[in-house]
Amino acid sequence: MTIVLLGYNGLIGDYILKELIKELRKGLNLDIVCVGRDIRNQPMKNKKIKYVKWNFLDFTRSKLFFLQKKNIIINCIGKNQGNNEDLKKTNLNFIKKLSRYILVEKIFVRLIHMGSVSVYGAEKKYLNRSYNINETTPTNPDDSYSKNKLDVDLFIKKNLKFNRKKFSYTILRIANVFSETKNSNSFKFIKNFLNRGIWFKCSQNTNYHYIHARDVAQVVILIIKNQKKTKNNTYIVSDDVNQFVLHKKYSNFNNRRLLVIPIPLKLINFIIKLSFLPKSILNFFLVISSQTYYNNNKIKKVLNFRPKYSLRKEFMIDL
Repeated sequence: MTIVLLGYNGLIGDYILKELIKELRKGLNLDIVCVGRDIRNQPMKNKKIKYVKWNFLDFTRSKLFFLQKKNIIINCIGKNQGNNEDLKKTNLNFIKKLSRYILVEKIFVRLIHMGSVSVYGAEKKYLNRSYNINETTPTNPDDSYSKNKLDVDLFIKKNLKFNRKKFSYTILRIANVFSETKNSNSFKFIKNFLNRGIWFKCSQNTNYHYIHARDVAQVVILIIKNQKKTKNNTYIVSDDVNQFVLHKKYSNFNNRRLLVIPIPLKLINFIIKLSFLPKSILNFFLVISSQTYYNNNKIKKVLNFRPKYSLRKEFMIDL
């Protein structure tokens, strides 16, 4: 089995590679091809692991020599910031070119694609009410990034029609990813305020939508081991936690009383509509006010997935 990991130096790619190396050491028969723009980072030297430098732009056969007749391609390539053209170039156009190459060269591929829950546009759409999001919830992208992510998802599904015999996919719609080292600005805001004993409370029903990169990697390994079950499916990968419950546990664990600053949802709604707000500030307000819940029951049922590195543990241990 040849595993091609595109973007192995990124946050999610790095943890996926770590998990693949663990499986290799356990005796799982894998040939791993790590592809990146820079390959100076080579965590493990092994005849079963190759490091290939590629700019993700040149689709000539000589540049894609690492693709075998049968492959599992894990796509961790993607851009989450920039103008619409840059996003389209890195996300949608890349997948289109890769799919075209796979079709022309008649290569067997299972594509495991890292998507995003942002395609539902839930934080803005359901701001003033609680809402349970699952895989069948209508999509409602509300910015360039989420629109591009949805376009990629739709193209992958459409591509199946043209290459059904040799192409299959698993799309993961992932919540906000955190780790020990790399985190979003909104995560850093919450962490810094909580370290100071401050909680911005919007309602009893607000949730944090974070999942650890290690748990995303765990899902990818489960998919590799259960290809038939997960063929041509889309899954929400999340580990939502209620803010009220989390902060109460944090307060009890640290024997510390939090300063609760209430912020009405109507005020948040007004703030979010201010188009001149910097994206980092806007995301912060969306994070602290979201009453949506990203339901991961489908992947739990199919793969018996259980998050091992929950935000509940991280907030108690290292925040």
